This record gives sequence, structure tokens and C-alpha cells, in this order.
Amino acid sequence: MNRGRAFPMQRRQDGMALIVVLWLVVLLSIMAAGHSKNVHTDTTLAARQVQSAKARALAEAGINHVILEMLAGDSDRKLPADGSLFTVRVGDDDVTIAIRDATGFVDLNAAKPELLEAALKACGVGETARRDLVDAILDWRDRDDLRRLHGFEDDDYMAAGVAWTPRDGAFEAVDELKYLPGMSQARYDCLAPFVTVHSGKGGLNMEYAPPALITALTGEEVPAAEADDGSAGGPRNGTFHIYASASGSAATVAAIEAVVKISRTSNAPFTIVDWREPPRVEFPPREGVEG
Repeated sequence: MNRGRAFPMQRRQDGMALIVVLWLVVLLSIMAAGHSKNVHTDTTLAARQVQSAKARALAEAGINHVILEMLAGDSDRKLPADGSLFTVRVGDDDVTIAIRDATGFVDLNAAKPELLEAALKACGVGETARRDLVDAILDWRDRDDLRRLHGFEDDDYMAAGVAWTPRDGAFEAVDELKYLPGMSQARYDCLAPFVTVHSGKGGLNMEYAPPALITALTGEEVPAAEADDGSAGGPRNGTFHIYASASGSAATVAAIEAVVKISRTSNAPFTIVDWREPPRVEFPPREGVEG
């Protein structure tokens, strides 16, 4: 009788063992699926990082390529310095490039008030706001604490409750425009493509200026620049904003802006005075947008 009662007990134990085994199989399957997904995600991220590094290396190589070409005395073409787009070949890839001579920008540290106002006008800033911003720029860059009629000095910044005061010296970067009273993000985004701190010129070289800025000064529509025909090669001197953009696979894109001072007669043929990743302005520009 004891032996007969043992068979149902054995069957119940066997059933429980089977259920436990089945649950273990399910859990192991879930763990394996999760691990496989993590491996796939890690592999995808690693691949994107590799392609991103490749795109950045290509953009940097493109900048180095045009610097060397601008230095070359026997170059077979003259690279355009008016912001027009062209490409250079790096290995099996194309890099999109634009160069603009710094004298084609409004220099925040040297420009005359009427030129600063023209740049603001090009951005659609109203007359009253233009007057205030021009005086704010002049008060920022001068070394005295005398407030212009519509400007801002230390007391005005403190009264506004901000944590800074004007530099009372030269702008060190275009980004400092953001600290001016009345300079909204939209105004800054529009103005940034028209200004520099690297030309040291009080005027504007129309040959290299953005078309929208020329229109604001002259009232005449100016067509967008077209690429140079490749003639009249030779060395260049001066300061240039060089923009480069390159793509890797998997929709990875890298863009760089370098400000380069080229002086073939000095001990250092060229000097990088600014380097930004990504550029202050969108590059390459979308169709219909100034670069």
C-alpha cells in the first residue's frame, strides 16, 4: 500500500520539475534576446562613432587641403574667397568647402557705426532697436565708462539684473553679441553670418561680402556668388573664414569653421586663430539661406 501511494507523489514531483525547467528555458530565452538587442545597439553606436570620426577627419583634411593650396605659389586655380561653395577631393570622398575673406565681414571691433547699422538692417531690425544695439556695441568695445546716448555701461547692466558688465575692450568672439541688451537669439542668428572679430578693417570689401549685406548697404539685389572658374591661381595673404562639411555613411555629417591667418612672409605661413565644431552658422547653408 505504501508503494502504491508513492506513484502519484512521484508523478507530482516530476510535473513540478518539468514546470521549473520550462520556466528556466523561458527566462534564458528572454535573457538571450535582451543580450542580443544590447549587442546590436552597441554595434550600431560603435559604427556611427566610426563614421562620425571619418566625417570629421574628412572635413579637417579639406580645410588643410585648401590652406596648402592657398599657400602654394604654383597653384593651378584661384580658390574663391566670396563664400561660394566648391568641393575638394579627399581620397574617394568629396568635402564641401566655402571660403570668405574676413574683409567681407563687418568687424565688430573696427566697423564704423553706419556699417554696424547696415548689418542690423540686413537682419530686419527696426530703426529704434538698431540705434540701441549700435550704441551698445560701441560701449562694449570702447575703454571708457561713458555711456552713449542710447548705449549701455556698467550701471545699466547691473540695473538689468544680469551677471556681467561690458568688456570695455575689443570683442574676443562674435558670441559676445549675445550679452548685449536687446540682442535676441533670432537677431544673433541672423547677424552672426555677417560679422567677424578678425579683419581689423573699419570698412567692408564688397567683393567678398555676403549678398544680403551688400543689398542692405546699396539697396540693390545681389545674386548669390558662383564658384570661381579656376583661373588666376597663386598664393593668398590675409585672414579667411574657411568652412568644411563632409559626410560619412549612416547619415553622419561633420562641419567645421576655421579662421586662418595666412602670411607667406612670416615665420609661420599660417595661423589658426579660431576653430569651431560645428560652425557658428549652418554649413552648408540650406537653399535660400545665407552662408
